[in-house]
Amino acid sequence: MDTKFMLEICSLKNSSPKHITIIGAGIAGLVAAYELERLGHSVDIMEASNRVGGRVWTHRFGNEVDAPYAELGAMRIPSDHQHTLHYIKEMGLSDKLCKFVTVFEEQNAFMNIEGNIFRMKDAPRLLQERYQGIFTDTRYSEKTRLFAAWLKTIVDTISPGNLRSSLEADLHSHLMDELERLDLEPYFSENGETIDLNSFIQDNPGFRACCSKALDMFLSDIIVETSHTLLQLKGGMEQIIHRLVESINSPIQCNQPVVAMRVRENYTEIDYLENGQLQTRICDYVLNTIPFSVMRKMKLSGFDARKLDSIHNTIYCPATKVAFHTKEAFWQQQGINGGASFSGAGVRQTYYPSVKFNPNHGSVMLASYTIGDDADVLGNMTEQQRHDYVKDVVGKVHPELLAEGMVSNVASIAWGNYEWSAGGCTVHWGNDTSVESNHTVNYLEAARPQNNMFFAGEHCSRFPAWLQGSIESALEAVYDIVSHATVKVATNDSLLGSEYSNTTQTKQNRQLAQVA
Repeated sequence: MDTKFMLEICSLKNSSPKHITIIGAGIAGLVAAYELERLGHSVDIMEASNRVGGRVWTHRFGNEVDAPYAELGAMRIPSDHQHTLHYIKEMGLSDKLCKFVTVFEEQNAFMNIEGNIFRMKDAPRLLQERYQGIFTDTRYSEKTRLFAAWLKTIVDTISPGNLRSSLEADLHSHLMDELERLDLEPYFSENGETIDLNSFIQDNPGFRACCSKALDMFLSDIIVETSHTLLQLKGGMEQIIHRLVESINSPIQCNQPVVAMRVRENYTEIDYLENGQLQTRICDYVLNTIPFSVMRKMKLSGFDARKLDSIHNTIYCPATKVAFHTKEAFWQQQGINGGASFSGAGVRQTYYPSVKFNPNHGSVMLASYTIGDDADVLGNMTEQQRHDYVKDVVGKVHPELLAEGMVSNVASIAWGNYEWSAGGCTVHWGNDTSVESNHTVNYLEAARPQNNMFFAGEHCSRFPAWLQGSIESALEAVYDIVSHATVKVATNDSLLGSEYSNTTQTKQNRQLAQVA
């Protein structure tokens, strides 16, 4: 946690009490409510859905305390995400932190490459047999060809389709030559077969600079996703949500979807539905944590043109998850104790729990985790079609799934089609290179207030798709709301606009300095 920033927030404790309406009971809204109350302000919290937590969603297969569970939303915590770890400690959950075994860490996990199924540990001798063309070109050393085959496999496993195509094109045009130029030896394991892509990417920024812009930015995400120091909360990520709710005095009103917002000079009008009836609320201050993918469907007035452009053009990536409640953890008999398999096209990653469940209640595998075009395909199926499809594909890797009674229950969510998110998360590696290169400006614009309406959420942060981003943006918004005093700011910078609160300008200067 940024100690200096927290001290800045604490210094505002004696400021005049304000009343803030918080829209959205995800982690951004809950953290903001917790801090605002601690600073002596009052809040009320509106939530459109019938549950709190937003995209933190732990699904439990049973009512028992020790029932097995799957994370349908957030499931990992990078060890350097200090804001997230601060609130885990603050909520008394530090003893629940444990290692998350991620993709490519479990060498006994499986890979399905073009219908050929083999163990991760056997991949090196098989990859080059499966991949043809550039991967067998003898102009390049065996090390270069094997490294490129691993790189393709890793990107194919994690990334959406447009980035898989981007890597393929880059390899054929120039990346093989770049790899041949580099010393790859330090990034191979002792047996010379597997690679440490995480270290390679961090040590060779010049290689990333040779990639397409979108692929370059995605590789920065791979650094995080393949880290050996990822953490999770044993017992489920929703524990932090439950503890925050218990720590907030104000009630949370669920089933109150907002349908219209009118920003006025000194207040905001909110139209929302309650028991099917249209209601209007006049708000002194609003903290808006609604994803822009949902907001853009509302009737909005009083927002300036740049803000509307941000609301309507922020890029969201779909994500779909399918979890199977199984009679037993049969994969453990195959030496798999966590990590993930690459189960094939359309399904992508299959995760195994790296925490132990009570065997009397069975176990759970996250049978499919997809993003991008794969997530859209699964998301557009009916639930039954989706579940059957995933079971059939993963069943080719794990025939045990197809045994009578092995799968006792299924849970899934297509975040791209979920009414209250309309997307898995914002991304900064879309197809539009101007959007990619201006990610910093984009999230600052997303966070920019409109009179007395402030914004928070992962879309308003340097850390899209992570709890860290939602929490950081919430803390920034708390600071701005509590110290709010609107002033005119003269500026020639058309990207940053002409009217801010003094504290918002300070915040954005600080964020730009952090990115620089």
